[in-house]
Amino acid sequence: MPQFQYEAKKGPGAPVRGVIEAENQRAAISRLRDMGFFPLRVEESIEKQAKDTLRDALSRIRLKERNLFLRQLANLCESGMMITRALRTLVEQTENPKLAKVIDQLRDDVQKGSSLADAMERHPDLFPPMYSNLVRAGETGGMLEEVLWRICAFGEQEEELRGKAVSAMVYPAFLTAIGSIAIFILVSFVFPKFVTIFEEFNAELPLPTRMVMGFCDFMGAWWWAVLIVFAVLGTALARHARTDTGRRRLDGFLLRVPVIRTVIVKYEMAKFARTLGTLMDNGVPILTSIKITADTMGNRLIRDEVSQIHIGITEGESLSECLRRRQYFTPMVVSMFAVGEESGRVGAVAKRVADAYDIEVDRAVKAMAALFEPLLIVVMGVIVGFLVIAMLLPMLTLSSTIGA
Repeated sequence: MPQFQYEAKKGPGAPVRGVIEAENQRAAISRLRDMGFFPLRVEESIEKQAKDTLRDALSRIRLKERNLFLRQLANLCESGMMITRALRTLVEQTENPKLAKVIDQLRDDVQKGSSLADAMERHPDLFPPMYSNLVRAGETGGMLEEVLWRICAFGEQEEELRGKAVSAMVYPAFLTAIGSIAIFILVSFVFPKFVTIFEEFNAELPLPTRMVMGFCDFMGAWWWAVLIVFAVLGTALARHARTDTGRRRLDGFLLRVPVIRTVIVKYEMAKFARTLGTLMDNGVPILTSIKITADTMGNRLIRDEVSQIHIGITEGESLSECLRRRQYFTPMVVSMFAVGEESGRVGAVAKRVADAYDIEVDRAVKAMAALFEPLLIVVMGVIVGFLVIAMLLPMLTLSSTIGA
């Protein structure tokens, strides 16, 4: 339990100082008053603040932990427990200290009279606008438990889709890392020893060997500088990618790579359809739903396309007409949404589109991984093979000379 340093008066005497444990600052003040003190200053312990700051910096809230919290909250609310009591229970049960702190802030805000949706809006990094808008619709319509279950289903489907993409790329990334490390060790530490042997014989060396020797000499002397340059370039590129301009350039480049483009477009279409369908099924107006959906798009260029859809609907166009004029929406998606508009079931149709694209994303990711794996093996094999042959050629020449 948090500790608070206090300064308080009791009667005409001098102020007293001490430390008290309480759930929050307000509870600490209440306890002091119950003890007959008049609080002058109540602050969280500096040591505790420092520990919390370090702990928060080292910890992060994973998507799986957020989904588990929402599922537990839905279970507690469905059992009839008051929202404040449910949040207090989850604070005690949550192992991630950063998430527990957020839940405690939610509980404190709700206790002060805020709605759960408004409390969630104060944590946009954890609860995107879609979640807070759905919760607001559930609170207004008196169906908070049902909405929480729908959010849980949405979050778990998103987690599953992202997990498939990540797991499919683990092996290619592992191959790339191991191959790069092996080449770096060979060029920087192993081959330079062969270079010394060749120099002692003063033999005429083949061109591939001379090229590798020059590269080995450079890496043997300046390998640390190469690592620094790569680290600096990597950091600079990562920072540039965090800017709006850099992110747009990166997103545009990825959409120009054929295989990667297929995966990104299908992934974003699945997210678009599922987000829009979930929002509209819970009574969120279409303009608000489109605006929130645009914010959930990961690729900036596709996000701009969805924003243009919002503008088109504002000007009186139908959703299917707006989709038809956009670059990344396939005829199948346009036709499905047109059918949904005619039947008045856009939300349900959007979810079916999302289910179809989930399957397409899984297939596209597997196809990309199946293409990258042999390609990486071939590239690494060619590089390593060239290095080995370049070192073996002069050894064969020297052995024939010595034998003669």
